[in-house]
Amino acid sequence: MKIGIIDADLLDHGTRHPNLALMKISGYYKELGDSITLIFKTLTEVENYDLVFISKVFSFTSLPNELELLNLDNVRYGGTGYFSDGGPSLPSEIEHHLPDYGLYDEYVALKLNQGDKRSKYSDYLDYSIGFTTRGCFRKCAFCVNKKFDNAVLHSPVEEFL
Repeated sequence: MKIGIIDADLLDHGTRHPNLALMKISGYYKELGDSITLIFKTLTEVENYDLVFISKVFSFTSLPNELELLNLDNVRYGGTGYFSDGGPSLPSEIEHHLPDYGLYDEYVALKLNQGDKRSKYSDYLDYSIGFTTRGCFRKCAFCVNKKFDNAVLHSPVEEFL
């Protein structure tokens, strides 16, 4: 299967951090033998994929023709940018899969070749990311982390190390 991945925040205004959910989705499907591509040059190619995953963290992020994209049969979307509580959780087998730390390699290489400093992409290149706990009891008005009533154990460090 040919799968496209769109990090909406990356396309709209850039971001210092890779999207963990998309990295887990990519890692899971790569392990199944599927072909994965981070779509970051043009959105016109979305129709060429069997399945496309779009995620955004920020509600102010926008994509060209976003509503049309989200209504395509081959598109799945999620994240706190679309759902104030984060929306549906990833299936357990994806949530607890090793992230694909190479997902952003082509994008980062392009940016470095265009003259960006490597330090700008250190979160993409130098670190493993993940959650050992999820949730919070505080329920601050500005925070999207309201899906759980308290902090709960989520993943052992080995899942993303």
